[in-house]
Formats: sequence, C-alpha cells, structure tokens
Amino acid sequence: MRSDEVQSVLADRVEALRESLTERWGDVPHRVRDPIHVPEYDFPRTPDDIFPWVAVCFVVEDGRVLLIQDSGHSSEWEPPGGKGEALRASKKANGEFREQGETLRVSERASGEHREQGDRGESVAETAERETREETGIECEATDLLFTETLRFDYGNGVPMPVLQAGFVARQVGGEIHPTAAAIENASWFGVEEIPDGTQFAEEIRSLDTER
Repeated sequence: MRSDEVQSVLADRVEALRESLTERWGDVPHRVRDPIHVPEYDFPRTPDDIFPWVAVCFVVEDGRVLLIQDSGHSSEWEPPGGKGEALRASKKANGEFREQGETLRVSERASGEHREQGDRGESVAETAERETREETGIECEATDLLFTETLRFDYGNGVPMPVLQAGFVARQVGGEIHPTAAAIENASWFGVEEIPDGTQFAEEIRSLDTER
C-alpha cells in the first residue's frame, strides 16, 4: 500500500475507536499530539504493521496514584500503560483492508455495551488493565475514560501514522507492587498533589477525582 493509503486507513481506525469509546464511556477531551519521530523503525507497509492503540492507566487509591519508571522512556515517572496487540488484517478481493475476526472488531456484549477488540480479544480498557498488571503487579478495574488523543508517528518520510491513545481512570482490585516487565525499574504510589517534577500526564493526574 502507498503511505497515504496506510495513513488514511489508520485515521479511519482512530475515528472508529473514538466513536466506540464515546459510546461506552461518554464524551471526553480529545487532542492531536505533535509528531513523534521514530526513524529507527520501518515504515508500516500495511495498516496492520502498527499496533492498534495505546492505553494509559491512572490507578487511584486512597488519594494516591500509581506511577512507574520505565528505562525505555524519557519521562522520570509515568502511569503504567502500553500498546494493544498488533493487528493482522485480511484482504478483500478488491484490495481493501478490513478489521475482522482476529483483527480489530467491535462486538456487542450481552449487556448491549460495545468494546474494541484486538488479537487477544481485549478492549482498549482491558489493555490498560493488563499493562498495569504486567508492569506493576497491581490488579485494577477501569472505571472511567479520562481523555483520548491521536498520536502521530513520523517515520521520516513526512507521512505521520495516527494511532489512538486512551487514558483510563481505574481502581485497585487486588495485587501488590511487584514489577515483572524488564524495562520497569520502579513502581510506587504518590499523593496526587505530590507527584514528582517531570511526571508524564501531570496535569491529568492533578485533575483526578481522588474521592471516587
């Protein structure tokens, strides 16, 4: 596929995810981020050569928020989170790509609520919960959607690739701090008003309703 075709499909995917999340969680602020330069990676040749979404998890407990230190990131502290599973697209006879089966799909639960699913059959919120468990040892449950944003990855050819990032508020339901991911150097609870300087998403963290 041409780079502009890949970009167009990914832009449609971002919009579809936003609509599905809005249907499930209600309207939240959305922003478009400045391009993130990633020239060290190969340009995605199809829409499914890039992860379908990124989820960030703001776990709040007793007025505190859970933060990690990731050796692969530039920020000193940040909420846990990570990528959804990579999609594997199937190709129609006319050459168009679609999201189905093992790829991104919107399915209806028995309750009538919708969710977005990747290869693991997990929703965007479940990605946030899984990444929190893997990175910190804390089991949590997403309770609210805080924001969405469009990330734009610049591979050096001037055609940035859009991917949705969603930030969820969550509550602890079990576990204890015990990071297992190799890149996670530390994980700790901080008072919402006492987060370290340089913490990623500091403004969003300070906006959290710690009484919920």
